[in-house]
Amino acid sequence: MRLALGIFRLQPAGGLERHALRIAGVLAERGHDVTLYTTQGTDSAPTGVKLSLLPNDGRTNHGSMDAFGQRFAEVGTDAELRIGFQRLPGLDVLFCADWCYLDRDHPKWAPLLPRYRTLTRLERACFDPSSKTKIITLSAPQLAAYVRAHGTQADRTVVLPPTIDPAHRATEPTDAAKRAAARHHFDLPERAVVWLWIGLQPMVKGLDRTLEALAKHPEAMLLICGTDRTNRKTASLLAAAERAGSGSRIRVVGMASDTQLKAAFAAADFLVHPARLDVTATVILEAMANGLPVVTTANCGFAPHVDAANAGLVVPVPFEQRVFETALTHAANAPRETWSRHAITYCANPRLYSGIEHACNLIEAGGNDEDWRRAAQAAEAGLSAPKP
Repeated sequence: MRLALGIFRLQPAGGLERHALRIAGVLAERGHDVTLYTTQGTDSAPTGVKLSLLPNDGRTNHGSMDAFGQRFAEVGTDAELRIGFQRLPGLDVLFCADWCYLDRDHPKWAPLLPRYRTLTRLERACFDPSSKTKIITLSAPQLAAYVRAHGTQADRTVVLPPTIDPAHRATEPTDAAKRAAARHHFDLPERAVVWLWIGLQPMVKGLDRTLEALAKHPEAMLLICGTDRTNRKTASLLAAAERAGSGSRIRVVGMASDTQLKAAFAAADFLVHPARLDVTATVILEAMANGLPVVTTANCGFAPHVDAANAGLVVPVPFEQRVFETALTHAANAPRETWSRHAITYCANPRLYSGIEHACNLIEAGGNDEDWRRAAQAAEAGLSAPKP
């Protein structure tokens, strides 16, 4: 089939961007004619995938997304299916990694704002009952939020199993030699308690909460991957950490390659992910798949896997900084080697790596209601992962 895939940009390469490239690559491997439309490309497009750059016409974030939606609707008109990775008009299939915009807390005057009206219109283009777009979501709470807001029909929605890349899975916990080498690489003391934080959105993913806790844990060091000082909010948070006296205990990696991430997982004692909102928090399972215990918040889509595996601690919501800091203290003194073994065992389950294949099956079925129904049933059969 001729498939047109649309994603606003491919850089910086966060979780959604990596998903889009993996899906495009698998579809091309299956023999489809795949064109990926975007405003900002990448040098690492999968073999067989054609990249087509569209101009970025907007002056604001919401204006840019609206303009991209209009541009994407005008190109690739010979495609048999149109697949979007953001909420856009005219899609056959939406791969949705975002939380419902209408389900968020908005002030009463928000509907007066162009941003609110634009984002609401784009969301309704996919989720309103009058839409024909078939929708792939990543977690049950995420889908429930859309249904609450829009009344979206169940027969055109599906929740994927996790989408972890099996190439990134470890088969045994990190040994002492690899750990020492990784710590040397990041200039981390051998005996320090090392926290790993990964993300591009410092406030959404709780970097501020992590830095506040770091100031009260002088035995700990923090390794930051994803964001860096070019992000104004990150720079502000790091400057505040310097003033608090904890700057020397922070290492900022920025955008990390797969090799660097593997080293970061090996160097750390546990992942800290006190997010305010995270549809899945894929990084939780990525850490566990590398034997790294996790301290996270209960409002992350994949937080139940931490409890199911007995591979760390889940902080309840509503969030309290004091409770989070207590959890970090407990984690520093917990049997992390046991947590690590539990994580490795749990993440041997092949269901945790099946999401991308199911997503591609669903896209291929997007033009036929009965094929979609069968593909959706197969995807949702792989949702739950049993305890080890």
